[in-house]
Amino acid sequence: MLVTGSHRSGTTWIGRNLASAPQTAYIHEPFNIGFRISVTGGQMNNWFQYICEENSEQFKTKVDNVVEYRYPLLANLSNSRTVRDLGKILRDLGITLLNKIKGNTPIIKDPIAFFSAEWLSKTYEADVLVAIRHPAAFCSSLKIKNWKFDFNNFLSQPLLMESYLGDYEEDIRKFAQEEQDIIDQAILLWNCIYHTADVYQQKHPDWIFVRHEELSMDPIKHFKSIYRNLDLEFTTQVKSDIVERSGSHNPKEQHSEDEFKRDSKANIKNWKNRLTKKEIDRIRVKTNKVSNIFYDNDDW
Repeated sequence: MLVTGSHRSGTTWIGRNLASAPQTAYIHEPFNIGFRISVTGGQMNNWFQYICEENSEQFKTKVDNVVEYRYPLLANLSNSRTVRDLGKILRDLGITLLNKIKGNTPIIKDPIAFFSAEWLSKTYEADVLVAIRHPAAFCSSLKIKNWKFDFNNFLSQPLLMESYLGDYEEDIRKFAQEEQDIIDQAILLWNCIYHTADVYQQKHPDWIFVRHEELSMDPIKHFKSIYRNLDLEFTTQVKSDIVERSGSHNPKEQHSEDEFKRDSKANIKNWKNRLTKKEIDRIRVKTNKVSNIFYDNDDW
């Protein structure tokens, strides 16, 4: 299974909660090119790597390593630099072997794999869940993180530009040539991702599309429904795990690296405190064409 969407859309929280099901395994962001030690045995070429039939030969072995639990020991040893790296390699090797022995179903949590979702679904018969996040929430999260994006990662992938991002090519080129304000970067990135999510939604009615906000309001109800759709066993332990990660005893804001434990209801409208009114108005106007597909006036 692939859990994807934009980054900062709750994919870690969703992926962890789904991987609480018996006979499943949580796999964290194999497409993330920021990891020197990885389960793929080599980095992808770009952030948001697009894989399709035309270019799949250069990437398939890396993804096979993930899906088939073939841990790339030699590749990771050659990339190892520290004792900590060696420790991670030994830990990940053990986890991978155990998952293979048990025959656990891989649940790949990876927003960076978003544009490769169709290829992953077709090639591995993967179920796909796409998390949708309010544009203001997404922009506010990138703002507080100061997570900038180099849009050359899109331009260097002509197949991606031709397939999904042609409507945004002018802006992408502008943003790639000169760094823009973090809010404007987030707006363009959100538009690119969720314009594509709308395409996915029309082409793949069998995929699961879930708004982060609805899931956060009543996690038990909505996760039960998702579990049914995926034929996963919703046990007492699963329910306990979801409550632990989502209940009001958790912080309302991020205060640690443990980002998949949060007061889910309180987290929904945090963006109202993080953004100025001018920023909110700018986000609403510039995402309007796409955001109206997923959100209405009451959501603002």
